[in-house]
Amino acid sequence: MLRSVDLCDYMQKNPIKIGEKDSINEAVSLILEHRVSGLCVVDGANNLLGVLSEIDCLRVGLSAIHEKASKKEISSYMQPYPVKIFPEDDLFVAANSIIENRVSGLCVVTRQQQLIGVLSEMDCLRVILSAIYNDHREVGKVEEHMTEAVESCDVNANLIYVAEDMLKKGRRRRPIVNKGRLIGQITCRQILKQLYDTGHNVGTVKPHMSTNVESCDLHSDIVGVSNDMVKTGRRRRPVLENGRLVGQITCRQLLRVISEFNRNQVAANFDPIYRDLPQK
Repeated sequence: MLRSVDLCDYMQKNPIKIGEKDSINEAVSLILEHRVSGLCVVDGANNLLGVLSEIDCLRVGLSAIHEKASKKEISSYMQPYPVKIFPEDDLFVAANSIIENRVSGLCVVTRQQQLIGVLSEMDCLRVILSAIYNDHREVGKVEEHMTEAVESCDVNANLIYVAEDMLKKGRRRRPIVNKGRLIGQITCRQILKQLYDTGHNVGTVKPHMSTNVESCDLHSDIVGVSNDMVKTGRRRRPVLENGRLVGQITCRQLLRVISEFNRNQVAANFDPIYRDLPQK
């Protein structure tokens, strides 16, 4: 059961942040060290100025290969208008904002725009899962909610070409297949590490990919998969049928499904505002 619906009870109160005048190399080091998907950019007074994602850093790294990047400050590459929310706001309103804006998380700020935390889609999923107290088999199966069109690549694909395609399509992970069967995965963070460690001479995907990839079956239970993703901290899971890649399920898709399933139950116990959120 939920303790409350106040998001300040569930947000991450010490987000990884970086100064607007710091360098991209410093940002990449922080992302790799702390294994985060992005950084909050602040000024000297801790006022939120923007966010810098691993995708933004990848864009800069790839531009450097083509000699299009200059040594500018973080403020030149960050996203200056992040989706924000206030600490007194409702958790379910925050979850809806993540779904509507198609973001991986929200910056939590005071009315004076000072950064005090972040709330990720995984944080929201973890909390809303804890509120399920009816028969969760009613929620459904993975095949009912997954994305079927999933880009993949071959193990011998050129890493730079794969990175450029991931950047173009805004993807942070790319499944690797052999004759349709999943054999690994390459992530934005893995590519970043190679770009900044090796001076861009990175070769093919094979030496850098992960081979131990968590996946789920087409007919897996939504709540079971959600709990497992929360436990492992993975935001996407390839979907297999007889070992072949047939789709993908994401944390945001699961958040939408679990939220809708719990909508009336949780709202009745906590805050009627959630009953008025738009159905999807």
